Amino acid sequence: MNNKPSLLRTALVLGGTAVAAILSKKENRDLLMNELNKAKQDPNAYKANLTEKANNLTQVAKEEVSKAKEDPNAYKADLTDKVKEKAAPVIDKVKGNEGDFPKNQANTQEQVTTFDDEGGASNIHIVTDHNNVTDNNPTAVNKNDLK
Repeated sequence: MNNKPSLLRTALVLGGTAVAAILSKKENRDLLMNELNKAKQDPNAYKANLTEKANNLTQVAKEEVSKAKEDPNAYKADLTDKVKEKAAPVIDKVKGNEGDFPKNQANTQEQVTTFDDEGGASNIHIVTDHNNVTDNNPTAVNKNDLK
């Protein structure tokens, strides 16, 4: 019983934080103010519009659930295809940006660090297989030199 006030308080703080984060953007505040003004101008029409939207959304959700129950495997395959189709432009964009990196930075470099008792790094070495990195950085060690 004692946990209910603290749980309620926590829920209010989290909700307030979420609302503050959303309203921190001017465009979101403007959208909210537009909706609030619509509701103030004609509350009954606004209520009817929201009810209609909720009913439409409920109907769409019921249709999707019934499709999934009828044939789960076909629904899963269809949904996977839709996701792949929508993700394709993003994947292509990411793949297209791969060439933007210089060749010497595209390879993964390994860093070896040992720490002394005080928590500071006393022995930091960058291990790489590129000679130009070892020439420019005194703490870098060529991978071939370690063998």
